[in-house]
This record gives sequence, structure tokens and C-alpha cells, in this order.
Amino acid sequence: MFMSKTQWLFAAPLSATNTKADTPLFPYLNRLIRGENLETAEAADFFRVLTALDANPAQIAACLTALTAKGETAAELAGMARTMRKQAVKIKSRQKNFIDVSGTGSSIAKTFNVSTAAAFVAAGAGLAVAKHGNRAVMSDTGSADVLAKLGVKIASEPEVAQTSLNGAGICFMFAPKFHPNLRRVGDIRRALGIRTSLNLLGVLSNPANAPKQLIGVWHPSLLEPMAQALAILGTERTWVVHGSDGLDEITLADETFVVEVKNAEVREFRIAPEDFKLQRGEIEHLKTETPEESAQIIRDVLSSKRRDKARSLVVINAAAALIIGGIAETPIHAARLAEQAIDSGQAQNKLDRLIQTTNKK
Repeated sequence: MFMSKTQWLFAAPLSATNTKADTPLFPYLNRLIRGENLETAEAADFFRVLTALDANPAQIAACLTALTAKGETAAELAGMARTMRKQAVKIKSRQKNFIDVSGTGSSIAKTFNVSTAAAFVAAGAGLAVAKHGNRAVMSDTGSADVLAKLGVKIASEPEVAQTSLNGAGICFMFAPKFHPNLRRVGDIRRALGIRTSLNLLGVLSNPANAPKQLIGVWHPSLLEPMAQALAILGTERTWVVHGSDGLDEITLADETFVVEVKNAEVREFRIAPEDFKLQRGEIEHLKTETPEESAQIIRDVLSSKRRDKARSLVVINAAAALIIGGIAETPIHAARLAEQAIDSGQAQNKLDRLIQTTNKK
């Protein structure tokens, strides 16, 4: 009689093999390694014990690995994000309408930091942006890395981010400053060197509780669970996007898959550059190897020195943010507003103000 090599797990005892392993995290490890899904409330408790200061580091690594191998459900993502949001250092916004523009990273298609540039353009067009991000973990350049090269003091205190959002209409929230409970788990994740649920939870746990979001994901299989998780979490309006060329942004090279969540309603559709009256084209030449290279492209786009595919890529992503934020109703109108924000200098002004605010002594 032939059976699955893991079939024995279902007949194995549920108790730990020794007292050292008998921890609050162990029951969850046992369930995850068996391939069991957690309900939303269970996932919230799981993340609480995972991030506890006395959590067993070997079990943390095992749980992250088991959950990745099993695959996160929407309920699990929502539950873990709820705990992550609850544990976060929060900022209060006087802005009633604002957005987070971010990506999960790790996509097979690589470019400069498009979402970072698009954030300044969207802000320049009148939509406040509360950007949440970190240094690169699974890629060469994260949003924090490139912002630092642009002159932004990324490790500012939360009070500075709050002041910047309320005054300048844009802020950057450096994840380690806002999620201190995750430092130990983050170190373990980096040592593992694999994609885990933490790659997804960051974009679901904005410390300013941004009511609207534009989120890029590295694989199309993540579109629906991420959108469903956001529906559970009560987002006002979010687009979860994945370029058909593999980009974790809206792409110029081909169509982009979109799953929209609006007032708990979820719908799927596709968009193309032509919808924004932009030319379709290859973007492989926009790949960068260092934060310095990425920062230089962003400077050139915001100063209108570049009017090529780099600019168009920023415009189409900023335009999507403006649609989500209700600043524009149609893709063409949104793209024109994004272009005007660049050409008028307003996008550059938002970068300048963020640099000034974060570097004040």
C-alpha cells in the first residue's frame, strides 16, 4: 500500500516531543505543517504568539516556512494583519483622503522604484500619500534604500511622519520604526532567505491606516487572496495589481491584471497603456542594480529631464493612484493630471518638502 510521504503526520501525536518545544506556538506549528488553514481569529492569535518576545526562534522559522509551503489564505492574511496593525506605532492623519502606493517586491521583472516615484507624482497632483516601506529584503533596492539616496531621512521618528503627512501631504513610514515587535521575526526571516508571509503583511499593515491603496504583487496567484484579505480588513478602495510581464507594478509592456476592492465588493479586470493614452513598450532597459541608479532615474523623471518609458511608467502608476483616490474618474484624465504634476514641478516639490521635513533638527 502506497501513501503520501507526509501521511504519517495525520496519525502522529499532537503533543510536543519535549518540554522545551511545548510552547504557545507549537500547536500552530503542528497545524500548519499538516497543511491546515487557520480562521481569521486564529491567525490573529498565531501572529501574536509568533511575535512574542519569548517565542522559540526555531519554531518561528518553522512556522514561517510551513505557512509559506502551505500557502496563505485570505483569512490568515487578514488575521495576521489585524494583529500587526494593533501592535504598530500609529500616526493620526488630518487628511481625509489619502493613499499608500507600494509593492511587495520579489517580482521576476525588475525596474527602478516605480511606486516610490509614483507616490510623489500622486501627491503633486493633490492626493495625500502615506507611504509605508522598508529596506530591500528579497531584491537589490527597497523604497527606504532609494529614498535615503534621494536625501530623505528614512529613520525619522513617527511624530515626524505624522507632521509630514498633515503638513506636506506626503510621508514615509519606515517599517522598523513602526513595527518594533517584528524586529526579531524579521531577523529570522532574513536568515531564512525565502519569501514568507511577512513580504505580504507589510503592505496590509499601514500605520496610518490608509483608507485607499495601490498594491503590486509579485505573482498573479496573490491577487485574489490579497484582495479578499483587504475586503475582510475593510479597505475603502484598493487595487491589487500584477503586470502580465511579471512586474509588481502596472506595466507598460503589456496588460496588467487588477483586482479591485471597493466597499467590500471585489471585481477583476485588466488595464493596458492604451487606456491611459500611453504607448506600450519594453521596459527591460529600466532595470537598475543599485539604489543610486534608481534614485537618479527618479530625479530625472521628477525634473522632467526624462520623457521616455521611465516617465510613462511612473505616470501610469500615479494615474492609477489618482483614480483610486477619486481625484480622476477616467484613466486618460488621471494620466494628464500625473503629467501636469511632473511638468509643473509639484511632484518635485513634494520630494523637496519630504527631505526638508525629515531632516529638520
